[in-house]
Amino acid sequence: MFFASAPGTSGLSTVAITLASLLVAAASARAGALSVRRAALAPVGVIAVGVGCALLAVTLRGVITIPIAALLGLGIGIAMPDVDGLDRRIIGMGVVAGAVELTVCALFGGRIAGLWCAAIIGLVVGVVSIAAAPRVHPHLGRVGVALVTTTALLAGGLVAWVGANDPTVEWFGHVATHGDRSQPKVALTFDDGPDDPYTMSVAGILDSQGVKGTFFEVGKAIDERPDISRALLADGQLVGNHSYHHDYWRWLDPRYPELARTQKAFQRALGKCPAFFRPPHGQRTPFMLAQVRGDGMHAVTWDTSAEDWVERDGRVVADRIVDRARPGSIILLHDGLDGNVGADRSVLLTALPLIIDGLRAKGLEPVRLDDLLGLPGYLDRC
Repeated sequence: MFFASAPGTSGLSTVAITLASLLVAAASARAGALSVRRAALAPVGVIAVGVGCALLAVTLRGVITIPIAALLGLGIGIAMPDVDGLDRRIIGMGVVAGAVELTVCALFGGRIAGLWCAAIIGLVVGVVSIAAAPRVHPHLGRVGVALVTTTALLAGGLVAWVGANDPTVEWFGHVATHGDRSQPKVALTFDDGPDDPYTMSVAGILDSQGVKGTFFEVGKAIDERPDISRALLADGQLVGNHSYHHDYWRWLDPRYPELARTQKAFQRALGKCPAFFRPPHGQRTPFMLAQVRGDGMHAVTWDTSAEDWVERDGRVVADRIVDRARPGSIILLHDGLDGNVGADRSVLLTALPLIIDGLRAKGLEPVRLDDLLGLPGYLDRC
């Protein structure tokens, strides 16, 4: 739910981001080429290019593409410093490399294509930098030191950010992002409830369509309205853990007490505890995921979203979901907002019937998450 992905990005926005990224890559390549002249640092540049290409391959086009392009440009400039007039060719290679990567990912949209581009670009940069290395002047000034340090910090920061925020990346530990792609099933999941009256209205729509969903609930809202959670359970809907406060900073606590506190809220309200946990906003750390595994639970994110927490047109939400859903998809929707009981989620009442009809028209049947993943929905004991 952060700028690492942009499911609602328009075609015009994508073009603008691509052009901005290419300009940033070119400027960064020039800065690196003019400031860094020590051959021994060429491997730093090659590594930066590899990291940048890998990040570009696993993220959707969005604002984050611009700093990734800066990393690519800096890596190319450091790997192939200015040698006897090579500066223009270095800048050109930076622009071409970025253009090829962005174009292939945009046209084919697949990570495999992006990774192939990463491998090819990394190979070309490595070969050229090695060939040029013997001719490089052995001096590195203060600007060069600052630039290399900035490049390393930028690479580390981007890896940490994408690993923590991208719902489909598993660098920090396993998360379930989808089910079996060979089965025509999808899971409708709803975050941030329970909410009055929208959670039970959503459940009513599901029941009218012969569908059961999965509701990831916020602990503070469970404590405020345990009757809604009990009604969901009695109705045969699946409930999951979605933290206690659903804020923007407690996920950084290595101990992550939010998990156990929400399980206790479920135990008080239902007398049983969920086996599935969804990190608030999809944000996670290795410590959090280790805590989830240690409690015998399964971390779940998603692979299909329509930004329904900000979109007000239910038909737009439905069209985006139906267009992006694939066999095995875990679909993200919201019956609440940040665990605030009483939030307006009327947009979902318009979107949900259209989503179910559209999925079925594509041959996809909505099921509970435990059915999709083939895992138990509740723990044997809390």
